[in-house]
Amino acid sequence: MFETLAKLTAKPALFASFDTGALWTDPHVSEMMLTCHLDETSALASRPAGQIDAMVHWLDRHLGLAGKSLTDLGCGPGLYAARFHKAGARVTGIDQSERSIAYAKAQGLPNTDFRVGDYNMGAVPPADIVTLIYGDVCAMPRDRRASLFQRIHSALPAGGVFVLDAFAASCFDAFTEAVVVAADLDGGFWAPPPYFGLKATFLYPDATTVLDRYLIVEKERSRWVHNWMQYMTPGQLSSELMAAGFEVGGALDVLTGDTWRDDQDMFCLLATKI
Repeated sequence: MFETLAKLTAKPALFASFDTGALWTDPHVSEMMLTCHLDETSALASRPAGQIDAMVHWLDRHLGLAGKSLTDLGCGPGLYAARFHKAGARVTGIDQSERSIAYAKAQGLPNTDFRVGDYNMGAVPPADIVTLIYGDVCAMPRDRRASLFQRIHSALPAGGVFVLDAFAASCFDAFTEAVVVAADLDGGFWAPPPYFGLKATFLYPDATTVLDRYLIVEKERSRWVHNWMQYMTPGQLSSELMAAGFEVGGALDVLTGDTWRDDQDMFCLLATKI
């Protein structure tokens, strides 16, 4: 027990133990995540339904989705993909969660192709537009972002557009380091009760990054989950995109497409392949 608690509270190197699969592919957690996705009022897994509608509306206005091919990375159960399809796009959706992809496929949308896969690995399907929405870019280390941006650049034609959003650096100030121990931590989110959840939060001010490290202890098993989140500035993310060969416009409001204000929690970038 001493060694376990020592590991829980020992601050790891930045983005050590990076593993998105531990969060998205566990059968129970994926079921809970799908429930959160489908709750149209919840912002835990995706934006509330009205905000998704608003974002897709202005993207359609800016990009003209009708007749375009679009690859939605981290598509989940297809909440954005369904709206892209309704706007006339031919959509390919990729997500690690088998449960979410099964739900997306069950909607029976024509001209859509939903696939189980990890977009952090392998080629990105060719498309006129590639999307990475709701801060997924913030959950990966810089070298993974660089690799992904290069593969997205290769998947797009000249003039193709990469759409992504990110949590703003100013959000980092709201976090504090802490350790929490609770029975059925987060109300049964991590496992079927009963279980115990231990959570240690670490801050990396120089990188405006937060790690929530979890130890989930059930009767028959224990497992670790590392949930990383880097809060970024538009200039920082634009520089990384330009290094991959994109031309990047100014930061935009994720819900309206208007110019982003620095008091807003998230911003959107439209990066064009040149």
